[in-house]
Amino acid sequence: MIKCALFDLDGTLVDTAKDLGRATAWVLEKLGREPKWTDTDYRAFVGNGARLLLDRAFEHSLSDSELDEALELFKVRYNQILLDNAVIYDGITEALDYIKSKNIKLAVVTNKPHQSAVLMVESLFGKGYFDFIIGAVEDKPKKPDPYSADFALERLGCKGSEAIFFGDSDVDVYTAKNIGAEAVACSWGFRSFESLFAAGPSVIIDNPSYISKLV
Repeated sequence: MIKCALFDLDGTLVDTAKDLGRATAWVLEKLGREPKWTDTDYRAFVGNGARLLLDRAFEHSLSDSELDEALELFKVRYNQILLDNAVIYDGITEALDYIKSKNIKLAVVTNKPHQSAVLMVESLFGKGYFDFIIGAVEDKPKKPDPYSADFALERLGCKGSEAIFFGDSDVDVYTAKNIGAEAVACSWGFRSFESLFAAGPSVIIDNPSYISKLV
């Protein structure tokens, strides 16, 4: 019996690729690099947290201290623009409302920096719509490590076996497996069907309308 549903944010609930790319391009320019990446490139870079997004955009050329500086610049700039082009995917709100109607608890578990994640979710969905939100925090492991998802389960009072995890990347599939939850891969996001299939999810869905059929 499903008692809680965990959702990734970027590429699963909300299309954020354009503003993530804009913020990254701004940091590249700020640090003297010529932005050369397309929106498709940035979609491929997203998924493992902002630090790795920047590391990929800078082609792994920065030292740890330089990457720290880039990350701080990114956080400031992204928080300024994170709602400029972010849109909830069609059908997501209806699916979430259905889940809530069944008294299933909802959480967002994302590698987006925590402050940005809370600001985005509460701005787009409303404060208190989700029962819990957890983003990336410095010095804490990120998905696919089970830390953040386990923390969410604890706050929701759920076991992994009572949970279902929705996400658009192999990172999310592995996270679901690491907490013993059903892994649902969402192919409308930032990763290809092939990469999702290779991760071995319980099921792959190509439209949010299928969410309600799985809980």
